[in-house]
Amino acid sequence: MNAVDPVRRWLQLIFCCLLFGESGLASRGLAATVAVNVGDNFFSPSTVAINVNDTVTWSWIGFSQHSSTSNTGLWDSGIHGRGFSFSRQFTSSGNFPYFCRVHPFQTGSVTVQAANSPPTITISSPATGTVINAPANVTIAATASDSDGGVTHVEFFQNAVSLGVKTASPYTAVAGNLAAGTYTFSAVATDKAGAKATNSVIVIVNALPAVAIVSPVNGITLAEPLTGAIQTAASDSDGSIQKVSFFSGSTLLGSVASPPFNLAVTNVAAGNYKLTAVATDDRGASATSPPVTISVVTPVPIQLSVPRRLPLTGFQFNHTGNPGLRYVVEKSLDLTQWLSIATNLAAGALTTVNDNGAAASPNFYRVRRLPNP
Repeated sequence: MNAVDPVRRWLQLIFCCLLFGESGLASRGLAATVAVNVGDNFFSPSTVAINVNDTVTWSWIGFSQHSSTSNTGLWDSGIHGRGFSFSRQFTSSGNFPYFCRVHPFQTGSVTVQAANSPPTITISSPATGTVINAPANVTIAATASDSDGGVTHVEFFQNAVSLGVKTASPYTAVAGNLAAGTYTFSAVATDKAGAKATNSVIVIVNALPAVAIVSPVNGITLAEPLTGAIQTAASDSDGSIQKVSFFSGSTLLGSVASPPFNLAVTNVAAGNYKLTAVATDDRGASATSPPVTISVVTPVPIQLSVPRRLPLTGFQFNHTGNPGLRYVVEKSLDLTQWLSIATNLAAGALTTVNDNGAAASPNFYRVRRLPNP
């Protein structure tokens, strides 16, 4: 090493301390290229921390000859003086010590940190495409991990709305009282380096179908043998009706797979029946109609009795019938042309008929049971 004037040497040391800091310790390199100055008997900073694929550039600023030489022979800049520079890109992680071949006590090191691996996250429940009937409560569960630092938190989203943040496993969130619709649920994991990972699933909240029996009406009485149709009104607000099944109590009467979803029935015997209809939509959801109770009775013979003249032009008589069945009362002057004078729903086994417009001349009367509606 060449002799250096003592005054210039002290000025040089003061300059280096002001320029690089008295401690000579380097902070972690954040740029793609990190600068290291090669001074007289020192590297500044003497230690640097960089990422994989970053570059270190050494610049000679001292007045003496120096080198940057890897302890393991990975690189050697050669011995140079002031104004020279040398660069090396580091493509793998690890610690790489180096020294000056002219001044072996002049040492430094490069620590190459592996690139941060982002976390991983998977929504374990529900599965994407899951169909849930409205109103729905959905619990979203996720598993998250990070290979090089750990997960700091997981945030859950319903579409773009946050459902909350969990800082520890188990990672779960609940979305409640969801109306019919399609929802995207996401879970976002964040690691200690700030890297994020997202996993999303789609959940369909299905509107239940609607169904009601419109005929026969609740509480009606019908005559046997009953032949007709059980008629329904069935709809689905977010799809279509696939079938309607008909029940008497728990007994399946039949199913209909096309509109208007009416079931034909024949020769239904006398008895009391509780009818329901179950509609199933295209996503497999079902709904049951309010029950309809009907009575099927054996018609009694119609008999007229107790005829009597009322004051002025009135006439009265009784006839037998079944409570709940409908009857029409007709009269005629000549047994050829008949005029309806009353249609009634029998309230009991005996019904009284009043004809307040009976003529003085004889009238003939008859009563017929009307067919089932």
